[in-house]
Amino acid sequence: MGNLSPAFPAFQWPLVFLAAAVITAADGWAGEADVVPMRWERFASSAPPSDDLQLAARPLLNAARYNLEWAPSGAEKVEQGWREFEKVDLHNFIRPACSAPAALAVVLKTSVFDEEAVGVSREEALARTLRLIRAAAHSHNRDSWRFPWQSAFWAADLAQAGWMLWDDLDPEARRLLAEIVEFEANRFLEPDYRVPYWNGEGGDTKAEENAWNAMIHQIACAMMPGHPNAPRWKEVGSELMVSAYALEEDLQNATIVDGKPVKDWLHGYNVRADGAVINHRILHPDYMTCVKFNLQAHILQSLAGQTVPEAADFRAEFIWGTLAAKKWPSPPYNPPGGTIYVPGRAEVYYPQGTDRFVGRVAGYYVIGTWAHLLGWGKDLPDRPETWMRLRALTIVKNQERHENRRLYADDELTSFVPREQNDFKRIADAYLALWLHAHQALCPTGNWRVPAQ
Repeated sequence: MGNLSPAFPAFQWPLVFLAAAVITAADGWAGEADVVPMRWERFASSAPPSDDLQLAARPLLNAARYNLEWAPSGAEKVEQGWREFEKVDLHNFIRPACSAPAALAVVLKTSVFDEEAVGVSREEALARTLRLIRAAAHSHNRDSWRFPWQSAFWAADLAQAGWMLWDDLDPEARRLLAEIVEFEANRFLEPDYRVPYWNGEGGDTKAEENAWNAMIHQIACAMMPGHPNAPRWKEVGSELMVSAYALEEDLQNATIVDGKPVKDWLHGYNVRADGAVINHRILHPDYMTCVKFNLQAHILQSLAGQTVPEAADFRAEFIWGTLAAKKWPSPPYNPPGGTIYVPGRAEVYYPQGTDRFVGRVAGYYVIGTWAHLLGWGKDLPDRPETWMRLRALTIVKNQERHENRRLYADDELTSFVPREQNDFKRIADAYLALWLHAHQALCPTGNWRVPAQ
């Protein structure tokens, strides 16, 4: 995909930033007082032991070890260079400085922390995490990191990190985070914004883009439920989530989701009728797993004790079933054909090859965790928990190749610089979902647009 959403041509982005600032200014800049801190007392001091939660802790702590080693240099790079960053540098240095602290916050706040496993004390781990948060927050500077195509995505991860560690942040960092969340969520309220669609044309779906953009509205409503723009954030958030993995047939779908028929949410579609997601001009399974960004609402809204939007689940089980059970014949697809999930193997089959790396499994791990927790695939010979456990063990095996517990070798996924921090966040998402489940704290789904009583 390109660097800017087609919903706004490149020359319009300065106007978008200005419009977002005007919307925000009309309501007043959000500040520390607008944020409802997370109530950690809602959770028991320790989760009931379970084999799956203990297994999920292993790749999480391994990834924490590597990322805590990386964190000082990652923060320093942002602190020293953010004013000069453009495009690829923003992606390679700002993005990991947002995703890593979100995962580290999970390690610090869920009683999984183990000093021996991660290699530093809790105090040092917290200090390194807070430094990343402050560096990334200062670099935003109300300028959307000059990378609007993914800035809402990065801001959502950064906000999750800060919100989970709210009590440890200084007042300035709290203020910056509240302003960033408000600014990024408000960009999608600008009158000229249009949710983008693929509609069967071109080589790049808008599925993952719409799903990751919805995360900013999930976290904004979790953090600032009383904000005057919260109803509008929920409206556009639902539209983004429903649209992300919609099929053409959904243009006639009368099922009610978040208070409206699916067809009334939509102005197009992003997924082929057979469940294929087209990206980089191929049927790309990696981008099918990006439905996990919609499912993030189960984490964020549950942490806030809120209703999980019905839109978060829309078409998610269908996409997972396409990965796990649909057969792709060869020819026309690459040999040997078959299902994308390969029995007994963590790595997947790519029907048209991949421009990434065949050893990527973290995205498949987290969507498999959701399949297990949400009860999908009960009629399949290989149950979701089988895939989940296989991929967790594979991640651990790959990490244990390296003393510092990094996941990738020097020659693996080299085209994606934030590879370790990106997958750390996915591993943390899987752990946090299982942790919430163990605490019986995953909130029910419903129409989140109905005001809480």
